[in-house]
Amino acid sequence: MRRILMTLAIGTALMAATFAVAARAIVDGKLQVEPAADNRYIVDNSKLGKAEFFGFVGDFVDSKKITGIVLLKGDKATDEQKHVVAITAQTQHIEAFIDLGGKVQPLVDPIPSKPAAPPAVEGQAPEGH
Repeated sequence: MRRILMTLAIGTALMAATFAVAARAIVDGKLQVEPAADNRYIVDNSKLGKAEFFGFVGDFVDSKKITGIVLLKGDKATDEQKHVVAITAQTQHIEAFIDLGGKVQPLVDPIPSKPAAPPAVEGQAPEGH
């Protein structure tokens, strides 16, 4: 009986710790992200590459119903990191924010996407040919 109670107590403690960790990563419905060296991202003490970050955010959009991403320490983020956060948020249909000196503001993508090429019309050569 003691062994069962001990196992339940440990399981409950681990579950509570997991929820506490996830709660720190999300503030007011927004996932908190920090820039790391080599264009990586720190989310809840996990260091993620670009693809891992995108998947992590998608997971949180689905499971935790986040509504945005906040790039903390934005003054230390590279343009590439800001771009990836902006594109990830746009693709996931959530908002992107950046924390600059304690002020959270909307994140403007420093590397805007290239305009789409006009659609080809059948029987016509593309422009410039």
